[in-house]
Amino acid sequence: MRTKLASGALLLTAGLALMPSLAHAQTPSNVLLFPAVVNGDRNDSTKLVEDDVTEALRNQLTKLGIAAVVYNKRIPSVQRAINESDKIISDKDADSGPGDDNRKAKRFAEVVGASEYLTVFVDDYSFDAASRTAKFNLSMTRYNTESGQALGTFAKMQQGIAPADVAKGRQQASALARAAVTGGQQAASSLYPQAAVIASNVKNNTKSKGKTRSGDKNVVTIFGALLGVLYFSTR
Repeated sequence: MRTKLASGALLLTAGLALMPSLAHAQTPSNVLLFPAVVNGDRNDSTKLVEDDVTEALRNQLTKLGIAAVVYNKRIPSVQRAINESDKIISDKDADSGPGDDNRKAKRFAEVVGASEYLTVFVDDYSFDAASRTAKFNLSMTRYNTESGQALGTFAKMQQGIAPADVAKGRQQASALARAAVTGGQQAASSLYPQAAVIASNVKNNTKSKGKTRSGDKNVVTIFGALLGVLYFSTR
């Protein structure tokens, strides 16, 4: 009987120890985020939209516990690839980024050493001054670097409205920022649902700090039931 009890206790301990590992196993440790490509191009006129959307996405990924690095030509590993004798990456490609060429995106991710990479596209961007509204279609794809296969996709129209009390000259930036943040939240949670659940649980637990948590009650109940079973099985 004692041997059975000891075995049961070991299995219980192992199971509890494994639960956090399974949760964190779903969160990649190194992700390469490519800057948003706006209306099929990257130029000075689309720079504000590109920067706002890309930064909003990076911030939301960080909140989910995902270490995302935004692609930049100045990343040391990219510089080394440019300077290699066999020119793994051309200087021109490094400047422009992969665009909509997934083969280049995969190659860049391999050079950087990322386990996953994310491509972002913004289409049909517009701002209506009368309604202080910015709109655009946001699409994003999550890829596995080794296989190059898509792990998830997200596509949805985004909208942001600047408050009426914002100065006229800043209304477009305000509306764009609001649309970008909303889009970042939706895209990150859609592409990394497990990480989103974990982040939500951590947030809820933080809010209830100092109070009896429902999770703690469940654990106490489970252990109480197990102890009861163990006690009566020895009688």
